[in-house]
Amino acid sequence: MEVTALANIDELPLSWTRTHLTRPRWQAIKLPLSGLTWLAYATLPATFTLTHLQREYFANSGLLLRGCPSSVASTLAAAGWETIRVGIEGIIDLTSDSLSRRSIRKMTRAALRFGSVIEVPWNPAAVARLRWLAREARYGERPQLRYLFRTVFEPETRLFVFVDRADEWQGALLLTQPTPTTAVTELMLRRVTAPSGIMEALFTTAGQHLYAEGCRTFSLNEVPFYHLEQDLRPLERLVTLVGRQMTAVYNAHGLYRFKAKFADFWRPVYLCARPRLSIRALVDLFTVSGCLELAASGLYHRRAA
Repeated sequence: MEVTALANIDELPLSWTRTHLTRPRWQAIKLPLSGLTWLAYATLPATFTLTHLQREYFANSGLLLRGCPSSVASTLAAAGWETIRVGIEGIIDLTSDSLSRRSIRKMTRAALRFGSVIEVPWNPAAVARLRWLAREARYGERPQLRYLFRTVFEPETRLFVFVDRADEWQGALLLTQPTPTTAVTELMLRRVTAPSGIMEALFTTAGQHLYAEGCRTFSLNEVPFYHLEQDLRPLERLVTLVGRQMTAVYNAHGLYRFKAKFADFWRPVYLCARPRLSIRALVDLFTVSGCLELAASGLYHRRAA
């Protein structure tokens, strides 16, 4: 069925954004078992919508989208898409005092004794330096997840880094800004040897910059396989069960506890597909995204230990 009524929805799936491009760019992955095309993320012109993208480029394709907020998921469901909840998204309300909580201020002050947070303009050297930081970060030696969020510093993204007194990067936040009033965390990196509190310093400083520019909500992105509701449908329970088998290498509960330090509220995140969301599509998604490879590495390390 044709997607309708998305032209007047400002929200986009996570990791999608808008910029001043005249034509859209997207990351599309053909899934081998289900035959669906996974639109992992896209950069759209300001007036371009998912309706335009489907009609002009993917009219005859089965599609899969992840990271959909309720507004997008409900519109897609009304147009015949199948949708399931696969996690929750933490949101910072920049008009609140959540980034001024005592615990966050304390950690931020401790970190700022060792350096400062700056925004880095896009340039090729910064792209390479962010890749280096990713290798230096905790779990940098493990298989990395793919296509679930943006990991490359591109002109349509924003980069805040914690720089120490020796001009070394100790941590970074990579953001997208799909509208002037919303920002989304794409990548959080912290060197293994970095001082405590640098993530608090990064979020506090980035939040202050964004608020001064008129931004009002700052998404912490998704905590997958985690739900606040208990009324899960069978397919939602299956995804959650499989995901939680990865606890040794991807601790969703730990990620939730970290993001809960900042979040003012949480909302569900949906996986959406047309014409249907089959088990094959889920296997495709786990395989292509690197989740199965990551889970296998965790199993190997446990046996080796």
